[in-house]
Amino acid sequence: MSKRKAVSCLILMMIVFIGSFSVSVFAADEGSAQAEYYMSYKKFKAAVDPDGTKTITYNEITDQISNLLEEGMRRYTGGAQKDGEDGYYKPFSNAYGFWYETSGFEKTVMGYISGSRVTEVELQFSTMRKSVSNKENAEVVRGEVDTLVSMLREDANKLDELFGYNSGSSDVSGAGLAWATFTAVFSIIVREGLEAILIVGAMAAYLIKTKNKRGTLYVYIGALAAIAASVIMAIILYSFASSAGNSIPQEIVEGVTALLAVAVLIYVSNWMISKAESDNWTKYLSDKVSDSADKGKVLALGFTSFLAVFREGAEVILFCQQYFTRADSMENGYLAVFGGIFAGLAAVALVFVLMRVFGIKIPLKPFFMATSILMDIMSIAFLGSGIWELFLDGGLADSIGGWVQQISATIPWLSWMSGNEILAFFGIYPTWITLIPQLILLVITVVTFIIALKKKPAENKAGEAEAKQ
Repeated sequence: MSKRKAVSCLILMMIVFIGSFSVSVFAADEGSAQAEYYMSYKKFKAAVDPDGTKTITYNEITDQISNLLEEGMRRYTGGAQKDGEDGYYKPFSNAYGFWYETSGFEKTVMGYISGSRVTEVELQFSTMRKSVSNKENAEVVRGEVDTLVSMLREDANKLDELFGYNSGSSDVSGAGLAWATFTAVFSIIVREGLEAILIVGAMAAYLIKTKNKRGTLYVYIGALAAIAASVIMAIILYSFASSAGNSIPQEIVEGVTALLAVAVLIYVSNWMISKAESDNWTKYLSDKVSDSADKGKVLALGFTSFLAVFREGAEVILFCQQYFTRADSMENGYLAVFGGIFAGLAAVALVFVLMRVFGIKIPLKPFFMATSILMDIMSIAFLGSGIWELFLDGGLADSIGGWVQQISATIPWLSWMSGNEILAFFGIYPTWITLIPQLILLVITVVTFIIALKKKPAENKAGEAEAKQ
């Protein structure tokens, strides 16, 4: 072989070697840039904390949610199909139900930051998923993902500072953290219990006011039965979520219960307004109190009490479970949790007593009117929160897709509503899927109320004319 050929072969071999080395280095860099991701918090926890001794910070949870969303972006821009285990939609969907909720992130934000902040984050999850379903260009989806991760990171920093996960020592004193825990648990008990006690207290005061005190037994039995059912349901939901790594069944149960409560509340409200005249109630007691149909109405009050308490009960128990989990790691942790529970229950009980006392003293007709209006307001609130829990938290909007998912996203010019605690309490969210049914129910309620008010004077005049004859 000539020297020229030998040199040529040597140069060619060097080029091949360098090219192969460059390709392998590039592939290695590309592989390292693609961070490891987990489809659920359950799988992540099993991998990094199999014995349950590791403290997983909220920034770590945010990192993992970010990694999962990046995997979704990789699939989305890489031409993957939408559905299936390898589809691009699954990472975006799992980031909420299998991560944000099951990791305890949502519940902790609700307790230590605010419930309205949870609503804001949940709406951003929904907006992100909508952009993916609409097959928006990658820049739009990337913007929604970055906005969501930024919100999660902001909350994670606040929580990690509070619990001392950033520096190894809490940013607040042990006593300060205990007080923060007490306040969080107290606020959850009051916020979730207030809706239930408003309904139970109004019905109990109504029955006592109308000298039907025996009927309150059904209301109290319904409430106590709901507490027992809530404990059982909380255990079932916790076990199911732990095994499946998904908290969506809880939202579905709450949503269905809320919508069922709406129907019963409307029925009870109309019944109350129909008895707004003293003469009507006196006649009702004397003529019909023993009828099976009227017994059915009293049973309806008990069922309403059950639904009102049951809807909140299981959620409160699951919320408090998160705080008991952290109680071991903080000074006076259990004292703070139990103190928050008992103080919250005392505050709710005080509202109940005040409703009983003042409800009995006010005149009959205004009391009936006020009670009926309260029932109507709570039915509108339950309608909004029930639809929210089913379609957004429960993922029904994503499952159906199409126009249902379109109207489930945030209305841009109403986005300010998502940060309002009072609106959230009354189930009012900046989405068409919740607002439209609420507006329809509001119109029906107002029309029914006006008809009832106009009908009563006519009935009274007819009764007077008949008596004169």
